[in-house]
Amino acid sequence: MPGGNEEALIGMAAFMNGYFDPGTKLSHDRYEVYVNGDFVGQKNLLSHKEDVTSVNEFLEAQGYHNYLSNINGDHYYIQTEKREHELKQALQIYLNSR
Repeated sequence: MPGGNEEALIGMAAFMNGYFDPGTKLSHDRYEVYVNGDFVGQKNLLSHKEDVTSVNEFLEAQGYHNYLSNINGDHYYIQTEKREHELKQALQIYLNSR
């Protein structure tokens, strides 16, 4: 739509006919990220091509390789035994800068 806002139209579709469809994506998905059980921030997925595994890509690029990760609903859990404090700080900066 020239000069229009496609995101507004997508959001409006969720409210058509007087009801709200909770399955309709309004703006973006997000995951709560935890390291060793401690909440460190939220990962917002800003495009349909992005997914929560970009957190792993970030960690790998920063030199963190010894960790396990898994998804449970909208929670993303990372377990590590090495450099926990540094990893948490790096993730907090990454998650809050986006």
